[in-house]
Amino acid sequence: MLLQEKREELIAVAQQIQKDKLVPLTFGNFSLRDFETGYVCITPSGMLYDQLKPEDIVVVDVDGNHVDGDRLPSIEKDLHCAVFRKRPEIGAVVHTHSTFVTTWACCNKEIPTIVAEVAALVKGKIKCAPYALCGSQELAAVTAEYLKEDDAILMANHGVLVVGDSIQRAYINAVIVEEGAKVAFYAEQLGGMYVFTPEECETERLSANAGYGQR
Repeated sequence: MLLQEKREELIAVAQQIQKDKLVPLTFGNFSLRDFETGYVCITPSGMLYDQLKPEDIVVVDVDGNHVDGDRLPSIEKDLHCAVFRKRPEIGAVVHTHSTFVTTWACCNKEIPTIVAEVAALVKGKIKCAPYALCGSQELAAVTAEYLKEDDAILMANHGVLVVGDSIQRAYINAVIVEEGAKVAFYAEQLGGMYVFTPEECETERLSANAGYGQR
């Protein structure tokens, strides 16, 4: 089976994301890039994550052309591929409809960056890309464009897209963004929250990249 280990890794993360309640039912979609072949493994459309098997994962090239697998890929295949083309350094894309980020997205509001973990992911606020129809080329283009060099972008009236150098990193980033959205929501109710400047966000990013975790 082509890229069996990558397919298994993708399924494990998809199932963990659902256990963490970042997606209900079959909402959201996930992909990872194999840097050796350049191919992309992506979750199939409308299948329950806890029932996925490696053969259910679809393999496409970075332009979205079918390479392997009998299932239909996620309807957001073009979105994932657009991001991979735009950002050749990233290894994975996670798109969720988690509650707090989706709440901000449905208000078309940027999320103020008030916690260090989120500051390490974005250069300022978590921006919100304009609304476009789910599964459309327009959605793929506008989301990839608004993401720029950040690791997270809201999708108006839809959800959030996060990226990482690996599927594990993208998963962690999705958790961080949802927690950041939750904290910002509650802090806004209290009032007086301090928002990181773009310069402070960059400092947090550099610090996290240089010193956090095991080496």
